[in-house]
Parts: sequence; C-alpha cells; structure tokens
Amino acid sequence: MSISNPQSVMLRTAKIEDLDQLVVLENTCFTSDVISARSFRSFIRNDTSRLILAVNDEDLILGYVVVLLRSGSDVARLYSLAVLPGEQGKGIGTELLAGAEAIARETGRGVLSLEVRIENARAREIYTRRGYSIDAELPGFYEDGADGIRMVRHLDNILEGTAPANRSRLPIIIVDRLSDLEMVPQGCRVMTVRDYLALEYGVSGRRIINLARSYEPMSLGYYCSLLANARKERCLPEADALLDINWKRIHKRATLTLQTMLNDLETNILPDHIDIHFGRTENPLFRKIARQAFDLFRCPIIRILLKRDGSGSIADIEAVSIHKLSADDKVKFNTALKAFLKGSLAKPAMKKAPSAIIAILANPNEESAPSDAKALAAFADAAIAVGARADFITAKDYRRLLEFDALFIRETTALDHHTYRFAKRALQEGMPVIDDPDSILRCTNKIYLAELLKTNRIPTPRTVIFDKKRAKQMIGSLEFPGIMKIPDGCFSKGVFKVENSEEFSAISSQLFKKTDLLMMQEYMPTDYDWRIGILDGEAIFACKYYMVSGAWKIYEYENDGSVSEGDHETVPVEKVPAEVINCALKSTQLIGNGLYGVDLKLTPSGPSIIEVNDNPSIDFGIEDAVLGSALYERIMAVLVSRIGRANG
Repeated sequence: MSISNPQSVMLRTAKIEDLDQLVVLENTCFTSDVISARSFRSFIRNDTSRLILAVNDEDLILGYVVVLLRSGSDVARLYSLAVLPGEQGKGIGTELLAGAEAIARETGRGVLSLEVRIENARAREIYTRRGYSIDAELPGFYEDGADGIRMVRHLDNILEGTAPANRSRLPIIIVDRLSDLEMVPQGCRVMTVRDYLALEYGVSGRRIINLARSYEPMSLGYYCSLLANARKERCLPEADALLDINWKRIHKRATLTLQTMLNDLETNILPDHIDIHFGRTENPLFRKIARQAFDLFRCPIIRILLKRDGSGSIADIEAVSIHKLSADDKVKFNTALKAFLKGSLAKPAMKKAPSAIIAILANPNEESAPSDAKALAAFADAAIAVGARADFITAKDYRRLLEFDALFIRETTALDHHTYRFAKRALQEGMPVIDDPDSILRCTNKIYLAELLKTNRIPTPRTVIFDKKRAKQMIGSLEFPGIMKIPDGCFSKGVFKVENSEEFSAISSQLFKKTDLLMMQEYMPTDYDWRIGILDGEAIFACKYYMVSGAWKIYEYENDGSVSEGDHETVPVEKVPAEVINCALKSTQLIGNGLYGVDLKLTPSGPSIIEVNDNPSIDFGIEDAVLGSALYERIMAVLVSRIGRANG
C-alpha cells in the first residue's frame, strides 16, 4: 500500500467490496483478537454497527474504526480501531476517533466506551487527552491473556435537557453559514451544508430543512437534498422538488394554476410580489395561493413576482434564499419555521406536543370509501388519545408525505393507483404504513390470493382460474350455479352468479374484454358472511354481513346506480367460533402484519375463506359497535408503536 499525504485522507462508510483490504490491514496490525472477514461483513451489513474507513486519494484503506450501537442503550462502544503501521503518527487515528464520537452523538448516545491494553501507554495518552477516563479494569480481557482497561467519554449533549434516545431524531436545519439563521427554533440543530455532506450516515425518518443559498442542480444545496433522500431522511425540499423549481414546464403549469386563483380574488390592488414561507403568508387574501404554491414546489421560501402594470399577472416564481430576506421578512420566516416544525399549518396548538404525526390518506368524494366521515373523525380523535396527531391528506399531497411519521390509508387501494404509490414511497422512506404495498399487492388480486391460499392448504371454495381458451375447454366440466369473479373487484363489484353454461359463456366473453384471466368458485349459499378484522396478527373485531334480502350477496348494485346493502351484526371476538378466528388468522399470516378484513363462510364442513381484504371497511356504528373508540385507538396505537420501532 502506498504512503499517503495526511491532507488527502477521507473518511467513508465501508462497503462489501472493501473486505479483502480490511482483512489484510487487520492481519498487518494485530496478531491476536483478529477480526475475521465474516465479522467485518456483519459490521457492514448490520444496523447495530458502523464501520468507517480512512482512505487516501486512491481509495486505499489506511485505517478503520468499528462502533457498536446496542438498541436502547445510551452507550456506544468503540469495538476496534486500527491504522496501518506506516501511516501512524499522521493524525489518522485521531480522525477515526473523532468519527466514532460523531457517530455516537448522531445516533443519540451520550457515552462512548472503548477498551485498550493496559500496557499501551501511547494509546491511553491519546484517549486521555480527548477526555476519556478509566471506567473499569479488565483482567485477562484479551485473547492472549493481556489485561485491559475500559475508558469512557461523556459526550456533549446536542441539546441540553434532551433525552438521549431522542437526540438523533432532532430536526436538522441546513444553512451555508450559521449566521444565515439568526434565531434557532428550540429543539433543533443547525448545521452547515458542508458539515451535513460530510456526515457518513443518516438517521432514518429524521427531518431535514434545507435552507441552502442555492438549489441549482449539482450545487451543494441540491446534493444535501439528494443525500438526505439516500439516507432515508425526510428533507424539505426534496431533490425532485429542486428540479421542479428550475423546470420551465413545471413553472408553466404552476403559473396557470396560480394565475386562475389570482383572477378569482375580489381585489384590484396587488403587491409587487407574494412571499410564501412554508406555505404561509401574512395576508389572508393570499393564503390559498400560498398553500397551493407550497404544494407545487415544496420549497421553504417561494416568491411569486407580479407584473407592475396592474394586470396582476405572474411574471415569475422563484425559490428565495434566507440570507436575501429583509430583517422584517426574517421575523416572519422564523414564525413560519416554528409553526412548520410543530406541524401546525393553520391548526390550533395542542396542549402537549404530539409524539408523532400520522397522515391519513382519504378521498372525501369516494362513493364506497373504507371509512365514513364519522369514522375518520374517530381515527383523528384516537390519534390524540394515544399521544399523536392525525392529518388528512389526499392524492395531491404525494410530495407532503415526508412531513409525516406514518401513513394510514383509508381509501380503496389498487395497484395502478396513487394509494399503491403512496404506500411504496412510505415504505422506501422507512415510515410505518397501513396498508403496506405487499399487502395491497397480495390482497387486491383475487387470483393471486386464491392460489396463495390453495398452496398453503387454507380452506377455500373450490376454485378454477382460466383464460379465454381454457374457458371453452372446461365449460362441460363445471358445476352450476357458480360464482365468477374478476381479479380486482371490490365491494361485490365484478362478482357474478352463473346459473348455467349459457350464462357462463355470455358473462365471461364480456369480462374478457377487460381482463385476461377470470376465476370461478364454488357457490356456497349462507345467510351471512363472517368478516374478521385482523391487526398485527390479532383479531380486533368480528361482524356478520347478511345478504341483501332476496339476493345472494351483501351488496346489490341496481341499474339506476343505487346500492342495496344487507344487514350487519357486530359480535364480540370472544363469542366467535374459535375455528373461524383461527382460520382467519392463518390466512393473514401469509399476507403480513397489517390491517385486514377476512371474509369467510362457516359451512357444515368448517370455515372457508372467501377473500382477504387489505384496507377493510371500518364505518362508524358498524365495525366499532362492540369496542367503540377503543377500536380506533388500538389501530392508532399500533402505528405509533411502529414509529418507535422504526426510529429505534
């Protein structure tokens, strides 16, 4: 390995490709307690460890440090630190030690501990100079029988009075110069652009407010947002929003939208410009415009320039840097920043800051929504009851998703639909989400679900899956009546009772115009279907959904567009036949640990699964008839607990 210039050393996170070099370095530095390639691989892959390298301009490894981060502990442990013999005395070890301390701080640890051989006076001296003190003697600690000592350093708190477990979750505000932000909101950290880019890791779910002076593509400010996304941190603005603010096509669309809103204002007096801070503006006349502009661009400071000729037309839209604001504007900006960090745009302050903010995705105009308005309100109340807060979002709020800690979907899901995109984005960002994309994928397609249940020997009605060619071949072997289904129907839509071969041919030929595959199931007449609500692997509600009078299913759609619905009866879970509950639980174990509604029939030969629904109906006065508000609180509590696990 070549000798390096100490000025060219850089710290970076280790990769699997570094294993060979690490093993060589390890065997060069140590003759006992040697770390194996398998252990190095584990340090690289595990979330409970960090392996940082010191490399030169040619990316040759000059040294490394391993830090262990035990979950729930305030103490980080420096497990091993090594520098190539020819590179010692150049400050590389000190840089690695500083990197280990930075990791401990950034992950919320208040103490960094390490072990050192008792006879290694030089290393002990270095550690002592950096503020480490002896914590314990360790007789025979090393593999060769040598004695050691444990030394610890109590790290400076990021914020005085902040609990260790929460330090790493503090929002970071990024600026080019610390003087750009004259007033720092309580409970935040301020970091320069270069310091943020120099971090070797992120904290999943942490909020980042990027106030860099430039958002131009490939600028340092742009890279801050880009790296935040890679680190699974939630940044405002996101990297794609920075591209949007520079794209003329996006500007044209935004200008048309905002110009229409300006034209609707009942005033002839307009200012030269409208400044928008986190979607807020002081003039109530422009509040809707401010919110719309913020939704379009997601930038902290947006300025809409208006023409001076009195026409009120939009001349330009630009992202403004904080250092260009006047003293008066900075006061307004700081007020908006504090409100944004509290998550309270136009919302009354809570007596106690919420532990988490949950986004509930719903469509107020959906005809057959999974939850009615009263149930949605009950979910919001339940969030407060468990110490969180719920905000309602719609399809247009995709870019707002990173403002929240968790996502709860209360809109009918589908694969080629924004609900699936929301779920996938939440999962990618490390946010707990119900329903998760895997559950949507597995539940929304009845053909997939039927095959999954059959493969795992879960009882279902006899089912055959067929395409157009096979339909002609098997028609003579079918038993009638039967139930024909399209793959992605819901609420009894796309479900047909077929009485004979003629109806089979007629109905299937129509349905094959929309889908390549259909399924035919055994007809099992019952007075009602059981619906068992499952959350996190436990039954939380049970309902009997009765068939529409004189019909064979629980929803009947008339030609005039009206819908008839059968009666319902909610039953305490403990009074449901055990075989029904057990069968429902077995089916959902194949799907995941989300929120499901399992539809099944109890026949003389036992229970039979009809389908497993993600995003099950929870309407006020129906599914909650037994548990009341406790049902909603239980669901919200699960989401909040998952937030804690995700951030732990």
